[in-house]
Amino acid sequence: MSQRTGKATKKTETGWPLRERGLERLRLMLSAQDALAPLLAMGLLIGLCAGAVTVLFRLVSEWPTHLFLSIPERYESLPPHWRFGLPVLGSLLLGSMYLLLKPSRRNVGVVHVLDRLHNHQGFMPIQNAFLQFFAGATALVSGHSVGREGPAVHLGAASGSWVARKLRLPNNSVRSLLGCGVAAAIAASFNTPLAGVVFAMEVVMLEYSVVGFLPVMLAAVAGSTTAQLAFGRQPAFNVPAIQLNSLAELPVLLLCALVIGTLAALFIRVHRRLAKYQRRSPLGRFLIVGLTTGTIAIWVPEILGAGYDTLEKAMLGEIALSALIIIVVAKLVATALGTSLGIPGGVIGPSLFLGACLGGIAGGLTNYWLGEYTASPGFYAMVGMAAMMAALLNAPLAALLAILELTYNPNVLFPGMMMIVVASLVSRYFFATEGIFQETLRALDKSGTPSWRQQMLSRVGVASVMERRFVVAPQKISEEEAVRLIDRHPQWILIDLPKEPAPQLLRAADLANFLQRVKEARAEAKDSGEQPKKEKEQPVDLLQLPGDREQLAELNWRATLLEAQQEFESSGAGALYVSRGHGAALDNRASGIILPQHIDNFYRK
Repeated sequence: MSQRTGKATKKTETGWPLRERGLERLRLMLSAQDALAPLLAMGLLIGLCAGAVTVLFRLVSEWPTHLFLSIPERYESLPPHWRFGLPVLGSLLLGSMYLLLKPSRRNVGVVHVLDRLHNHQGFMPIQNAFLQFFAGATALVSGHSVGREGPAVHLGAASGSWVARKLRLPNNSVRSLLGCGVAAAIAASFNTPLAGVVFAMEVVMLEYSVVGFLPVMLAAVAGSTTAQLAFGRQPAFNVPAIQLNSLAELPVLLLCALVIGTLAALFIRVHRRLAKYQRRSPLGRFLIVGLTTGTIAIWVPEILGAGYDTLEKAMLGEIALSALIIIVVAKLVATALGTSLGIPGGVIGPSLFLGACLGGIAGGLTNYWLGEYTASPGFYAMVGMAAMMAALLNAPLAALLAILELTYNPNVLFPGMMMIVVASLVSRYFFATEGIFQETLRALDKSGTPSWRQQMLSRVGVASVMERRFVVAPQKISEEEAVRLIDRHPQWILIDLPKEPAPQLLRAADLANFLQRVKEARAEAKDSGEQPKKEKEQPVDLLQLPGDREQLAELNWRATLLEAQQEFESSGAGALYVSRGHGAALDNRASGIILPQHIDNFYRK
């Protein structure tokens, strides 16, 4: 329907080139809100890609440590001068990497993923992903107090964005594919597919729907399978199935949750205060982090690296109470300073570390006060992990499922849920913090959580709702051409104005009414006996005949309804034509029309 009058360009019934019909059909399907089948196929592909990248990142960040550590992650075995020098050397390397890049290419981590998803239609620059891969590995190898899950989330999301960009998929589907990449990355990092799914939906995509869940679940399974092939099927931590011995311990757990919620809020506020310094020179701020971390590590080496060995000891109850208190204070300082000043690592691992140590402290005090018949400190450590992760990330369900999958201990569910509720309530409402990622976005002057209206519109591509019943015509056409044009029964006419900034839109009904009036006028003249004058037939000027015309603006076919609405607001146009971008002629570019009512009708569905 979209050919120019008088031309016979071969097209499909949908107005898309036949030579690309197979892939174009996939793109059209993905532009719809409920494109479940193609999303499942893409979710599987993204899951495999993100899982492979995450496994590679883990290998690169762990293999070099075998050169100077007798036991993986056991930085405590290093002599004091190496505990100090290693983070400092890592900071110098990181600063040098960052100085080679433009400021826009230095953004990494979960906050970068959320920013690109909410404000840039999920487009993630590949240069940032490469920086995250190598800088994240450098930070972990050099013992900085960060986790590997933040870089994994970035790399997983970048995998989804890269595949979508290579296949030129519509922007609304990119959002789902980023979620698939995030879920696969979390699943591959800890062998926790269910927690990966919920983290992607709860923190990144901010939605719960069947169409959203199923592709993400399949991607998480693919990512977890990839990790199991590389590292085996054993759980991340080998801990016994210990349980709560008495309901009398619930008040102790409640008090522990209050403390964890308070410390999580303190961590977030410090992070929010210091995050603005990420705009400063990377070498200077990284060196501050390296010197601070190295100095603390001389006396408290447990803070170096991700610290999963210390975390497992805390869950097993093998660390003394006094040591746990010192480790918590040192880890809080090193992690808060490092992550807030931009060290390219994650906060999920440190949140589990801090929660385990705080829970271990509560368990040790409980054993001291109430006797040995209470639950072991290791049990308190497990539920403390869930509470801290939930309060810090504002992700209660993901935290609960992560602990369940990490420990394979269903006994943590009941007390874990209570602690998560209390800790999240304290952090979110008593201290007015919304989670570390959202607070960091605000500190960096970037918009955070999108409104429900923006989320709805971003789920639908314009290609699935655009009006295809249109024709393209020049400003002046003969009366015979106008009749042939109307015989094709279009709804709209795009008036091609090559010398004007933009084309205009005319209702086909207005042209049909004009032709009808001309016909009736000639019939009346003939009935009255008037002799028609022999004059040269005047062309029909589509800009002059009676009717309403709308100024048009161009919109890429990959855009979402949210982008269409934003284009309406910024351009002031009355309608948009969806452009394929092939060739300079309007009839070769235009594939459809978007009107304001298309957006209004979407709300009414």
